[in-house]
Formats: sequence, structure tokens, C-alpha cells
Amino acid sequence: MKITKTRELPANIPTASMADIAFLLIVFFMISTVFQVDKTSLALPRSSEVTRTEVLKGSAFVVIQKSGVLKASDGVEDSKLVNLEDIGVLAASWMNKNPNQPVVIKADAEADYGKIDDVLEHLRNARVTNLKFLTEQEK
Repeated sequence: MKITKTRELPANIPTASMADIAFLLIVFFMISTVFQVDKTSLALPRSSEVTRTEVLKGSAFVVIQKSGVLKASDGVEDSKLVNLEDIGVLAASWMNKNPNQPVVIKADAEADYGKIDDVLEHLRNARVTNLKFLTEQEK
């Protein structure tokens, strides 16, 4: 019996599904990306509080920088520079849309407390009830 020699097939890498894989990776990274409303980096005040509460998604932010610059965000759009007088107007509009809207104060540890107190007064006048302060937990 004579055995015939089979011819060898050249090695190749199938690339037909590469576009599908690339598309799925792009969709995966777009969906899993976390968007931050406020990207201002501050030295947050330290807290010895043991309990920790998470910042809810969609929370409004009021940022008080060390220099006294104020930024605000409704939780959907990026934060914008605002005046002290505008904080009350913005907070009132947030409360008209959702009376239980969480508002997070993100103040620098070295910010002037008088400025923080003024912001709190404007938020109180706008009837903000769900207010939280962002702190860094001591180690």
C-alpha cells in the first residue's frame, strides 16, 4: 500500500473577526468608564469619623478652593465657576427639580471658614436639606 503525501497548508491568522473584537472593546470601555462631574483636586479636611457614606450618583457639588474660588455643578454637567450670590440661585433651582437632591460641599482644608459659612448660609436659604461634606479619613 502506497501512502500519499499530503500537502501542507500555510499557517495564517484569521483576521476576519478583528474588527468585531475591536468594536466590542470600544463599547466595553465606553460603558465602563466612570465620569466625574468635578475634577478639582483639593487637600480635603481630615475626619476621624469611622462610618463612611458614599456620594450618591447625581449629587450636586459646591467646591470651595483655598483661594476662595467657587465652583458648582448640578450633578449632571461639569462644574463651572460661580459667584457667591449665584450659589443660592443654583441651589434653589436644584431644590425645585428635586427637593431631596443631595448637595456635597467639597472644601479645601485651608479654605477660609468665613467663605464656607457664607456658602452654607446661601444653601440654607435655598432650603437645601440633604447636605454632605467631603472629607478624607484619617489613617
